[in-house]
Amino acid sequence: MGIVSVIVCVRNGEAYLGEALDSIAAQMVPDVETIVIDDGSEDRSAEIAAGHAVRARVVSRPPTGHPASLNAGVELAGGDFLAFLDADDVWPGNRLQEMLRVFADDPAVEIVYGQMVNVNERLEPQQPPFATRQLTCCLVRRQVFGKVGGFRVDVKHAANVDWTARAAGMNIRMAQLDLPVLLRRVHGTNMGVRDKTRGRQDLLRVVREHRERSRNG
Repeated sequence: MGIVSVIVCVRNGEAYLGEALDSIAAQMVPDVETIVIDDGSEDRSAEIAAGHAVRARVVSRPPTGHPASLNAGVELAGGDFLAFLDADDVWPGNRLQEMLRVFADDPAVEIVYGQMVNVNERLEPQQPPFATRQLTCCLVRRQVFGKVGGFRVDVKHAANVDWTARAAGMNIRMAQLDLPVLLRRVHGTNMGVRDKTRGRQDLLRVVREHRERSRNG
């Protein structure tokens, strides 16, 4: 079916990074490339990634922010498909297998989204699975980035929302898988929890700009 490149961006994520990488290693597909972009960590994140059995390609950089790290990962990716995993989240074991099956069944599909489950620090579900177009819940053909472009770096929290909105505006063919593909760990050090005000500001800015573009054709 093709190689899947998984991009993991981390900054001071030693507490959960090992579990995230474990969930990549547990995927039931043969050809997976893992790229870890270490965004200026001051803990053991890079060491954990380098020593993990998933044999990740680890790139350590000065801290430039999550969107810039995503772009760096995309530039390095050599796979036919790209997936994104936050360093504190976990994938179900059948995630890539089920999402690749959607592409095999319909070659016209360019992005597949799945369901998310919010979990606590012990990975216990806090609510039922729900459909979302969050970046970490998708698998995307590599060539889509040639159409849509990379992630904007002038917004800290809403770059993924902006990218998805741009893709939808270009009529990129999307499909929805009715299965959980991400366990999103909700804890006190989540980026969105630490900086709620900036997160709301960035999201409102992105939504407003896309509405203006839609009105202007």
